[in-house]
Amino acid sequence: MEPTAPSLTEEDLTEVKKDALENLRVYLCEKIIAERHFDHLRAKKILSREDTEEISCRTSSRKRAGKLLDYLQENPKGLDTLVESIRREKTQNFLIQKITDEVLKLRNIKLEHLKDGATNNLSRSNSDESNFSEKLRASTVIYHPEGESSYESFYKIAVMIYLHLIHVF
Repeated sequence: MEPTAPSLTEEDLTEVKKDALENLRVYLCEKIIAERHFDHLRAKKILSREDTEEISCRTSSRKRAGKLLDYLQENPKGLDTLVESIRREKTQNFLIQKITDEVLKLRNIKLEHLKDGATNNLSRSNSDESNFSEKLRASTVIYHPEGESSYESFYKIAVMIYLHLIHVF
């Protein structure tokens, strides 16, 4: 009998999303315009009016984005709702790809640790983790028969996988 594949709990996936936000923090603070997402995040009850006022008081766009990310990390559905908002805005779709890549990378690393039985002892060497990341990166690029990579196809597949992950967990 073949052992069942490890799967992530809802808590694990929430942790992965928090880690993804943290890993992308500098990049997202440079790119996100917090005010564009207030209405959607308030409608989905991720932010309150007081939260948006607190964010708006920040003196720079980066500080506003940073405070928004702080609030998103506190809510298990925060990152998912931000991705929905970005998709609705249709102005920064490249952020969806960046976020999806990071979530998938961290999810796969976590699954690999579970598969290796390393849940209690995460003492993998940096080279092992680096090799795993390289394998992951190499396995996610899609090629046309002519040999040129298709990032548009990859992007569409990555978004579909991300949406599936949101609904599965």
